[in-house]
This record gives sequence, structure tokens and C-alpha cells, in this order.
Amino acid sequence: MRLFLIFFFGISVISKAQKNDFIQKWSLEKFTRADSSRILDKETLSKHLDLWVINEDSLIFRINGRAQKYKYSLLNNVLVFGTLTFKIVEVNAASLILDDPMEPDPGKALRVKFLPKNLYDLTYTPESYLAKNKDLVYKSFTPKLEPFFIDKNMSPMDFVFERFGFPEYRKGGFVVRFIVTKEGNIKGTKVLASSNDRYNEKLIASVNKTKGKWLPAEYLGKKVNVELEYDFNLGYAEKTYTSLIDSTAYSQSFYEAGNEYFQSGTYKQAEKYYQKAIEYNPLNINAYYQHAAASIALRNKQAACNDYQQLIFLEQKKAQRLRDKYCK
Repeated sequence: MRLFLIFFFGISVISKAQKNDFIQKWSLEKFTRADSSRILDKETLSKHLDLWVINEDSLIFRINGRAQKYKYSLLNNVLVFGTLTFKIVEVNAASLILDDPMEPDPGKALRVKFLPKNLYDLTYTPESYLAKNKDLVYKSFTPKLEPFFIDKNMSPMDFVFERFGFPEYRKGGFVVRFIVTKEGNIKGTKVLASSNDRYNEKLIASVNKTKGKWLPAEYLGKKVNVELEYDFNLGYAEKTYTSLIDSTAYSQSFYEAGNEYFQSGTYKQAEKYYQKAIEYNPLNINAYYQHAAASIALRNKQAACNDYQQLIFLEQKKAQRLRDKYCK
């Protein structure tokens, strides 16, 4: 995406109705070329954009999780903010199409098509669960359902990691989970897995330092609570254990996290955590049993039967009775 700083003088030719349509929240639908040619460049296709137009002179632009507020000008169908320039090709209640005006060749010029956030939300169904206080919490669904982290230079993961201060010479792994509430606050920060418990409180403190930098996520036009999870894999590869990694403890952390989801009826998420627990410790018997239970709840009989077979191989007597019950 080209970066330009250009000044325009003139009168906007966008009608009042179009301007009203423009002032709303937009999410990226797709990238193409201006002549509708398919884009094959992986770097471009990996980008996700959100454009939240606040009023007639301010907007928030987010690219790949990093958001910033700008003043903008809209003159002669040209939108300018920061160092970015776009030509508005189309704007109405259902779509916003922007082109790069500095590339005359339509076979090379980038075209960006946005959908209104409310319509974009209809393209997916996020997971959700009820917290202990009965609040509805959605699972973050990158890049479709995330709160906005307002920072000029950093993504939220970069911001947290910079303040974490884990020694560069050490290897380790940490998984932290927290909720950004519909009011934009931080809640329920918890380390789910850790290769070094001495650093857990420091990681929690670094997450809590993001307070005041979040705009709540929105889904179907309403501000919502969203659970985020960050996995800091610091020079550590899964299944390649070193003396610095207590794989048994790591497995147990994922197992306990899986139990929380299982108890709340969020079986799909529970199944994922039990699977991670097994990967870190193939001898975690309880994780196999609970993975099977979650699989049965998800009506995945074959996965459960595979777990029972593995437990039988590990000489677990109860597994034979359960296999006879569910796998015949």
C-alpha cells in the first residue's frame, strides 16, 4: 500500500446522503486491482483494515491490529488522512470502495472494498460463553471480532511484550488470557500456561498496563465483552522440550483451562485446550478422558474412541468400559 502526503483544495462532490453513509464503521471485505484483477501478493492479502469514520473530520484507521485516530479531509472524492490517500470510487449504505489515485494503471492500482460493520458481522458467528457473573463474553475472532487498541506504533502484543521484560537470553513460553469489557476496561487477567511461574505476575502487570488504550469490540451494532488470548513463544518450539520448560506443568495449565471452558459448556474451546495438554504431556491421562468427553459433547464419536483406545494402550481400565459404551 503506497504512502503519500498530498494537499487538495476544492469542494467535495460527495452528496449529503453519501456523506451520511460514509460516516459509519467499515471492515475490509476484499482487496483487488482497480480493474478487478485478482491480487496474488501474499503480503497485501495478509493485511486487514478497519475504517471507523467518527464524524465529518475524524476517523480511526486500523491495520493488522494497530489502530490510530486521524483528522481527515474529503475533497473532490479524495480521502486524505495521515500519509494515506484514497480515491472514493463508490460509497453508499452497503459498500465503500477506495482506489489508489496515484497509480494510473488500473491493472496495478490497489482497490479496497469495505462492508459496513453491521453487514460484515453477519458473515460469521463468534463463539461466546457466560462468565461467572452471567455476563456474555465473546471469544476474539481475529481479525473479525477484536477490540481496537489505540497506539501509533505498536500492536497490543508488542505493547505487552515490551513491558513484560522477559530476559532475552532465556527461552520460555507463556499464555495469558484477559477480557476487554464493553466499557473498554481490562478484567480477569490470568496466565494459563507458563514455563517459569516467577514471571507470571510481571506478565499480568504488563497486560494491565494496556488499560485506557482499548475501544470496546462491537458485534451487530452493540459493544461487547471480548476475551483475548496471547501466546508468547519465546524461542521455544512445541514438542521440543528443554530443561527450561516444565512440560508437565504446562500441560496441566492447559488442562485446567480446558476444564473452565468445559464447565461453562464451551466444548469446542475446551477440546482445543485438552488437545494442547496432551501435546505437551502425552501421559496426561485426565486430559485424554476430558478430551473424549468434550468430543462426545461435540458429537465427534471417532475422536473420543481414539482417546479411549490410547488410554487402553496406557493400561487405563476405565477406558475399556467407556470404549465399549460409546464405540460399538
